[in-house]
Amino acid sequence: METNKGATASAGCATSRRYPRAFMKAILFVDDHEVLARLSCEILEMQGYRAVSAYSATDALEKFNQHKFDLLVTDFRMEGMNGLELARKVHDKHPDVPVIIVTGYGPIDGGNDVDACLSKEALFPDLLEKIKYYLEQADSRQEVAS
Repeated sequence: METNKGATASAGCATSRRYPRAFMKAILFVDDHEVLARLSCEILEMQGYRAVSAYSATDALEKFNQHKFDLLVTDFRMEGMNGLELARKVHDKHPDVPVIIVTGYGPIDGGNDVDACLSKEALFPDLLEKIKYYLEQADSRQEVAS
């Protein structure tokens, strides 16, 4: 896999050069299990997304302050702040960003702050299907608003 020389190690994943960066949808993938986060980002990048990993909710909030993301995928159970609390904080500043929570502990009722909840056991391809769906919805809302 080719990598973007400008990608930093803290981003967790390199960007594929197969797709122009300006047209790639950006996904922040948050999981305190670094290996899962990195592998998930690699899979997302193979699907044509710009994927960035964060290993805690605090790290994710810092990355949201530094970069624009089109979608947030987060683990539910993490040290410190859980995925639902992270979703609420992200929505305080970025209310239109879709949020998908992945968990190994069963469904989570996230109210208006969570668009979907997926089991880690069946993460892919369910996650790819949901990402495509919510990004298409966001594009449709932007077209209507224009």
